[in-house]
Amino acid sequence: MYNRKKTFFTAAALFCLNASLFAQSVNLQLDQVSVKQAMNELKKESGYSFVYVSGDVDTQKQVTVKATQLDELIKQILQGQEVTYEIKGKNIIVKKIVSSAPQQDKKTRKISGVVKDAQGEPVIGANVVVKGDELNGVITDFDGNFTLDVPEDGSFEVSYIGYLSQVLPVKGKSTFMVSLKEDTKTLDEVVVIGYTTQKKGLLSGSVEHMKMDDQMKTMPTTAAGNLLVGKLAGVDVSTPGAIPGSDPDITIRTVSAWKRDNKKQQPVTYVIDGVVRGAGDFNNLSPNEIDDITVLKDAASAAIYGSRSAGGVILVTTKKGKTGKPTVNYSYSYSVDTRTKNSDLTSAIETGELYNRINGEADPAGWAWSQEELDYFKNVNGGWGYDQLDMVYRNPATQTHNVSVNGGNEKIRYFAGGSYVQQKGFLEPLSYDKYNLRLNVTADVSDNFQVQTGLALYNNKKGNVADNENPWDTYKKLRVWQPDQAVFTDSGQYIDYGWIGNVGARVKGGSGYNKNEYLKPQLTVSGTYKAPFLKGLSAKMSYSKSWTNEITKKFYTNYDMMIMKRSGPNNRIMSTKDSDIVGVKRSSWITKDYIERKSAWSDDQQLNFQLSYDNVFNDVHRVSGTLVTEWYEGGGASIWGGREGFPVYTTDQFWAASGTRADSWADGDTDWKDGRMSYIGQFNYSYADKYLFTFSFREDGSMKFAPDKRWGFFPAASAGWVVSEENWFDKKHVQRLKLRASAGLTGDDSVGGWQWQESYISDGKNAYFGKNPSRRVGLTYGSVVNENMTWEKSLSFDLGVDMDFLDHWNLSLDYWYRNTYDILDNRVLSLPSTFSLSMPAENYGKVRAQGIDFKLGYSGQSKDFTYFANLTASYGWNEVITKDYAENAKWYDIPVGRSLSYITGYKFDRIIGTQEELDAFIEAHPGYLHKGKSPELGMMVFKDLSGPDGTPDGIIDSWDKTILKNKNNPLIYGLNLGGSWKGLSLDMMFSGRLGSYKWMKDLVQGVEWNRMWKEWYTDSWSPENPHASLPMRKNHDQTKTYDEDTDYWLKKNNFMRMKYLTVSYELPKNQFYSSVFDKVRVFFTGTNLFVWSNFNKNYYDPEIGDGNSFPVSRSFSFGIDVSF
Repeated sequence: MYNRKKTFFTAAALFCLNASLFAQSVNLQLDQVSVKQAMNELKKESGYSFVYVSGDVDTQKQVTVKATQLDELIKQILQGQEVTYEIKGKNIIVKKIVSSAPQQDKKTRKISGVVKDAQGEPVIGANVVVKGDELNGVITDFDGNFTLDVPEDGSFEVSYIGYLSQVLPVKGKSTFMVSLKEDTKTLDEVVVIGYTTQKKGLLSGSVEHMKMDDQMKTMPTTAAGNLLVGKLAGVDVSTPGAIPGSDPDITIRTVSAWKRDNKKQQPVTYVIDGVVRGAGDFNNLSPNEIDDITVLKDAASAAIYGSRSAGGVILVTTKKGKTGKPTVNYSYSYSVDTRTKNSDLTSAIETGELYNRINGEADPAGWAWSQEELDYFKNVNGGWGYDQLDMVYRNPATQTHNVSVNGGNEKIRYFAGGSYVQQKGFLEPLSYDKYNLRLNVTADVSDNFQVQTGLALYNNKKGNVADNENPWDTYKKLRVWQPDQAVFTDSGQYIDYGWIGNVGARVKGGSGYNKNEYLKPQLTVSGTYKAPFLKGLSAKMSYSKSWTNEITKKFYTNYDMMIMKRSGPNNRIMSTKDSDIVGVKRSSWITKDYIERKSAWSDDQQLNFQLSYDNVFNDVHRVSGTLVTEWYEGGGASIWGGREGFPVYTTDQFWAASGTRADSWADGDTDWKDGRMSYIGQFNYSYADKYLFTFSFREDGSMKFAPDKRWGFFPAASAGWVVSEENWFDKKHVQRLKLRASAGLTGDDSVGGWQWQESYISDGKNAYFGKNPSRRVGLTYGSVVNENMTWEKSLSFDLGVDMDFLDHWNLSLDYWYRNTYDILDNRVLSLPSTFSLSMPAENYGKVRAQGIDFKLGYSGQSKDFTYFANLTASYGWNEVITKDYAENAKWYDIPVGRSLSYITGYKFDRIIGTQEELDAFIEAHPGYLHKGKSPELGMMVFKDLSGPDGTPDGIIDSWDKTILKNKNNPLIYGLNLGGSWKGLSLDMMFSGRLGSYKWMKDLVQGVEWNRMWKEWYTDSWSPENPHASLPMRKNHDQTKTYDEDTDYWLKKNNFMRMKYLTVSYELPKNQFYSSVFDKVRVFFTGTNLFVWSNFNKNYYDPEIGDGNSFPVSRSFSFGIDVSF
């Protein structure tokens, strides 16, 4: 038994290492407040935090604090407590004074060790106690060190607020390295919400939050958007194709506006360190530089960004420095990529036999395959023939380097990071090099004034195919190109196969190059002043500036192609021997060789003034608010020029190109300018952390609108009730229960602007004037002016519930509703033919959307094993309320009352397989015609649903179209599973969609002399296969009935993709490498490893555009992550 001694806290018991520290001037005047409140007030005024073990300090005890010096304030706060303390940095480490008699019957061992967090940073004030003897314990010091006497056969427990506790047996060891992992369930995270921060538990809006952990920061990705897949309910992230540098498309909840001018509607707003940025800036971020990501989904949260918030807001906070010795982190990964599935294609033999089957004796193209030629190609790649894609394909790879250093003292803290990503695509010219640099410095100039400075630099270099088409066009051509035509001679020269060029030459550089380079430096600086005369009051000024420069370099050339000796009855057998070259032909894919440069530049700047207040009254009234003025201005321009023809020497320099005026050109885009002025307010109140209220407003003025329509006011409010904090609530099964409700108005000014101003255009027409008429170039009026054009607006409501239950489970459920009105679009009007002007767009449309977001999580621990599972799901739907349509529109073309995603087409009836079926069909449908064709064997026929008089008329035309699907909105879900055991960690993510449909009609396309979808060979109608699943294939010139939009080609697109799998192992401490490295972690990450999907099984990857689109990359990455 221990003898406990009562010891009163007196001035003689205090020990001070630095007299000047204790003499620090801090003025605090508090009457009869709790110890907890006094501690909080001292932290606000001085920045010093108390660190102590729960139970060692009576925080409810009432004290009076009136002093102007730090040491005296600490004495008064801890008056009468059985503790002592020590100051380390900005932490006041409080220790309970315990006196005990040593045990005589148990042998003890003195142990020592260091406690660090997952990032290798020391944990100050962690509680280290003997297991079973909780009175025998210590607290870690400023460097995370501890020393403790423990029984030889005993164990000790290490714990700290916000981290999972660990119990470690002694087992004869004397030194220990302890790494604590965050307990995300109990950690009371501070979340950035607009221009303020809020504890996650006190949020009353619909907000998702994600910390960047070790597994995520080393994820092999070139776009930050890929990190969000499946993690956050209501956030839909597409899977980009394998073109290097491709970014995913991100949508927050279902949109409530239709697409216009081929632009994304209600785009997401991105805010990085308080500054509104673009989607490109967000995706340019390296995981290494991100600290956390917050998504504002409902209007009450997002409306603070007013005119740009209708599509939701993604807030990113980059990493800041931490107090302590410099810590360097470096990680490297190397990825090897493969392709996911495209559609299956015919081999050379199948292509030839299908060609002959389609064309028969007619052979209009004159490209029939003889038996001799078919036999020849049986010996070329086993009958597959020449594979143009395989001939130019390379194994793609990605390398990623990340390095960072952070540290500092109580005055200055810094984070510096850099990353380099090198990505090589499937085709040689496709490449992406990405360089990121970031420096964040925080300086406490005085006790009341803090300065933060951030510098960032993004430099991206991208290589593209030298062609006027998109890269997928080259990929598609290489896949389907005639299998009897090779790309190269035996020595690698380009072969002429009777076209304007050689597709392989695009890849190998024969047609020149197309390169793009993007450079964007960014600067942010802010100063925050805490008013000493009023607790909780602060003023902040911040300024940001960014510059963008983008250069595109094109050098397009023709090249020589070798004309090869051919043989076979139809000249299909082409020699590849260089000795069989019979001539040389110049490609003609461009008229003349040319060189072109384009330079685009822009800059933007933002200035904010912010006044904030944050205080707690009587331990129960938490009040905070902020008022902000924000000024933004941006502008840009671009210019390009080129020359064609190289008189003497062809090289990618302007001096070598023709300098004549006829061979030169130059042009540029219209210089642009944009600006916005905003006034913002955000206010929060909670009572006893139980009743929560938030109100915000934003008034935006935009240059895009006429002066009297320029300003938009966007208010929002939310309320929450933490039911579980009521005295009557039983927490036995449900530990936390919070109800939320919100409403708000958001806007969208990304719809274009300036239509309130008169404009003039040059229409290329000429006029004749004078007595001796001659042509005069002139101008004409542009569109009719719309002075009333204004914001698109969305009024939204959200109801939600958050719950922690059964100790390990958590749940969030939201129902949301959004009414978008004043949608800007052109009206459908009947104008006289003599009216020469175009009409402007008007604000008239209306769409309503609603949906459900759901999240269910589980976390647990069993000895050394921790594990978790998180399921997210979201489903939304919409309905058009007001939208114009043509006066003579068919019923299915009337959008009002329908979903934006509804699908129309013809109803499939059957494929006529036998003569008996043909006779029966003609008898049942006399006079049946479709595209002028009567029924025949192998024909796909459709249901005759109507006619001009409303009854079936035997003719398949637009009167027979119908609605195939009333809506096509998927349920989007993600399943994240993982765990860790003694340094070994597993993290995997599954994501997918349910309930949506996808066209596979693209597999109808193609010409018969190229490779085609394999099913046309194996399962299309022929006299020998009358019961085939596909109709009889027609040649490219023949009329087809099967190329209509019909439910036959519309397939369910349910799928689940393994988005990533990461397995990592943190090497044990106290090894030979520990003298250099604090942490060594090796990892393997696989992305897009497989997909479960009938669509994928039968056709192609469910997330690519069509069967021959650029595929999705499947990556296998190995890496190492070290800290020292």
